Amino acid sequence: MKALDMTPVVKKYGGYFVALSDDRKKVLGKGHSPEEALKEAKDGGVENPILAKIPEDNKSYLL
Repeated sequence: MKALDMTPVVKKYGGYFVALSDDRKKVLGKGHSPEEALKEAKDGGVENPILAKIPEDNKSYLL
């Protein structure tokens, strides 16, 4: 699988659960709980979106 830049999603939806399209390019639903994000996606006609929790802080760590 090719790497995908999720920066726009992280910047806009930090701290939320998001339901994503199969190609992970479109946010189909968001919410403070997985159920809210899934409900919004299902209300839009998508039954099985990809669910992800977007971290509040986008930080890089070097080890």
